[in-house]
Order: sequence, then structure tokens, then C-alpha cells
Amino acid sequence: MNQKTFSEIREQIEEWIKLDYIYPEDIPSIELYMDQITTFMEKQLQGNKRHEEDKILTKTMINNYSKNNLLPPSDKKKYSKDHIILLIYIYYLKNFLSINDIQNLLNPMTDTYFQKSDGVTMSDIYKDLFELEQQYGIHVRKSIEEVYQIANCQFEENEDYLKTFAMITMLSYDIYAKKQLVEKLIDSLQPSPSTKAELKEAKELAKQKEKKEKA
Repeated sequence: MNQKTFSEIREQIEEWIKLDYIYPEDIPSIELYMDQITTFMEKQLQGNKRHEEDKILTKTMINNYSKNNLLPPSDKKKYSKDHIILLIYIYYLKNFLSINDIQNLLNPMTDTYFQKSDGVTMSDIYKDLFELEQQYGIHVRKSIEEVYQIANCQFEENEDYLKTFAMITMLSYDIYAKKQLVEKLIDSLQPSPSTKAELKEAKELAKQKEKKEKA
């Protein structure tokens, strides 16, 4: 296959940056078994694959997320709507964050909002963030167009490789800088050592109290 010219790339960019989303109203409200979840995610997000053989979500992935405390345990092998929402977040975050970072980011979410039936729920949060992401997507598309124009003007008309390389370099710097910021923001969410010790002590006391009540 011949290398695409930079002008041909311009024609493809809009298509390439289109993403499949899972709309809030499309997330099942009923509990699902693992097979049903993997089928649902595959159907909803298959357009995001780089290669046809890539997998969006597998049973092994779900089991690993549970083992690494990214995902609360299922209820008799059934997963709730909140489980699915967490899996959606993990699907996107795992592309540029470590398991530890994802855990640190999502733990406060599960501790505060998982399976909550009153007040602000995870469904409410997902809906609000989905709307924000759709709005921000307009800005992202405009910024990519700007990067294309800068790269296109930097080199001669026939220097397609250098234009493409320049565009890749600028986009990579943008990704790197934002990844650095995301990691620092996650670090800022973590409690201080003294607070961690207090939380650990409180958990131990709660466990002891629970044992006494069962005795």
C-alpha cells in the first residue's frame, strides 16, 4: 500500500478521530453476566479498534480488574449498571495510565458513589461527564485541524513525510504534557501519610467491631 500524501491525510482525519461512544441511555439498567457485558462493550465500541482482531473487553480483563481492586466484586456473577460504568472508564484510562493510577483515581468513586441509590449516583456522574466530553470534543477537533495547518505550512509541498512527522511530533507532545498533568492531578487526590494511617486505623477498628457483633 502506498504512503498517503499529506493532503490525503487531511481528508481522513475527520473520519479517524471519530470515536464510538456509549451513550448514557444505552447502558443497561439490569444486571448482566460477564458474557453479556463483553458482548455489549464489543458492539458499542468496535469502531474504536485499531485492528479488527483487537478485543474491547474480555473475561480475563474483567477478572484482572477485580483482582487489582479496580472493579468491585460481582453479585453472584452478575454485574450492575455501576460495574459497566466503571468498565467504560477503565477502557479509556488504561490506554495511557497505569493500573495503580487508575485504582487511585477510581477508588474514591467506588467508595462514595458505587451502588448508591439516593442523591448523586454514578449514572448521574456519567451523564454529566458524557455531555462535557461531547462539548470538549469540538475543541479537540479544532486543535487537531490547527496542528495539521501548522505542519502543512512548515515544509515544502512535496515533503509529505516531514509534514506527517511534524504533525505526529506536535500531537505526541500534547499527549505527553497532558499525561504528565493527569498523573499529577491523580497524585493530588491521594491522602497524606498521616491521613492514610488514620484511615487504616479506622478500617481496623471497623473490622474488629464487625467481628464482635458477629460473635
